[in-house]
Amino acid sequence: MYFNENEELVITALKQTYGETWKPLEEEVIQEKIDASKKLFDLTTKEFRINQSAYNYNMLLTAMLSLQYWTQKKSKSFSISEDF
Repeated sequence: MYFNENEELVITALKQTYGETWKPLEEEVIQEKIDASKKLFDLTTKEFRINQSAYNYNMLLTAMLSLQYWTQKKSKSFSISEDF
């Protein structure tokens, strides 16, 4: 998969700080990050609609990558479907 420089920075920062998406993290932390990512996405979408500048485009990409990362992040929550 090919990422531009800004996308690579965002993805690398998330992975270095919180690990790969398949490495589990506390469910509460993930939900907080999803909520924050959704707010950022809503804000940056509005800003990009008003002004389609390179800065707003990059911020929108950051918000989308962050939201995608957190919605795919595995949680440590117990599930009855887990393999024992």
